Amino acid sequence: MRWQDLIATSRLLTAVPHPDTQPLQDSLRRAVSTAYYAMFHALASSNADCLVGTPHDPLTEHVWFRIYRGLNHSAAKRNLLQNRSLFSLQVQQFADVFAQLQDQRHRSDYDPNTTFTLIQTLDWINLAEAAIESFMQTSADERKMVAIQSLIGRRTN
Repeated sequence: MRWQDLIATSRLLTAVPHPDTQPLQDSLRRAVSTAYYAMFHALASSNADCLVGTPHDPLTEHVWFRIYRGLNHSAAKRNLLQNRSLFSLQVQQFADVFAQLQDQRHRSDYDPNTTFTLIQTLDWINLAEAAIESFMQTSADERKMVAIQSLIGRRTN
């Protein structure tokens, strides 16, 4: 799943057929949720690419897929915010937007009373896209450290 396609889908959900109309509230909610999923899948893909590389046989395909699918939403948020100051500003901003947008996704998907304006929704989409693009510009070595940080939690004992 390409993060760029998810961002494009978010933008399509905010489109209005006529300047005097507003998108449906369900469309705005789905757009916010989809913007979060763009961030999530960008991180999952980056993790697999940095730790495995491009799969070239059944074993690397299997391991790449396991790393991609191994990313857990709540653990990734917690782990990214943990020790965030050790990372570059780009990674810190990615972690912050990831956490904030995950909270907005929960509101969007699970709180029936939540509403978003078109401006708020576009702001979240733009923040997600900018954070992903900036994150993807960081070095492969730093993204490898982010992969480890996001996938492996700290032991409590």
